[in-house]
Amino acid sequence: MLILLLTIVTAQADELYKKYNWETYPVIEICPESNISVKEVQIAMDYWELEVDFDYAGIKKVSNCSSKKENTIQITDGKKVSGNALANTAVHTYTWSDQLNKHYVDYALISIPVDPKYPDYQQTLITHEMGHAIGYGHSHHEIMKPSK
Repeated sequence: MLILLLTIVTAQADELYKKYNWETYPVIEICPESNISVKEVQIAMDYWELEVDFDYAGIKKVSNCSSKKENTIQITDGKKVSGNALANTAVHTYTWSDQLNKHYVDYALISIPVDPKYPDYQQTLITHEMGHAIGYGHSHHEIMKPSK
């Protein structure tokens, strides 16, 4: 059974499209205007820890969010979501000029509406947007498929 589970997880991980890396472990902050709970974010991060072994420095609700905070993933209320998008993640990167010319994440801002269009889809949406924040793009991976 364990071998089957590991095979499924490995197959899923192979379908992921890595766009950026974090140079350090980011802190995850939930802004006061967001309706997302620490538990929902923890569930999403547990998924990513199992899927790709991603590590982070902690999750906390904060009394205010300052913009462009380095080494931080911030979750806000979704006022920056436009069009038909269910949510949005803005990932700000820099390029390290070594032989590999890697793109590293400086900070990320996840915008999820307070009143979601599909409440039953909320946890999957949070997990998907956290995937973008930790450096993954859309792909054929179950969680990282683009919405229709």
